[in-house]
Amino acid sequence: MVTNCANPGCKSTLRSFAEGRFFHFDIVSVSVSAGDASTGGFDEQPQRQNIDYWLCGDCSASLSLVLEPVRGLKLVPLGNASAVSKSLTAD
Repeated sequence: MVTNCANPGCKSTLRSFAEGRFFHFDIVSVSVSAGDASTGGFDEQPQRQNIDYWLCGDCSASLSLVLEPVRGLKLVPLGNASAVSKSLTAD
């Protein structure tokens, strides 16, 4: 359960679902070793997780959250969130 703002510099606690902005990320992860490319078929089931984050009203007015495949959760200025998302899907 989400209880605090995802901004590490903010100490706000969730008091109402009407305030701020929620983010839901579906994460699919697979562990593959370096030698797996030369072996037979892939038989491991991907691990799926649903993770929720919340930014308080003050933080969500100027910030957004982006989940990057390598770096993980990233706090970005609101204007840059769409540019970051487009660059991630272009790879």
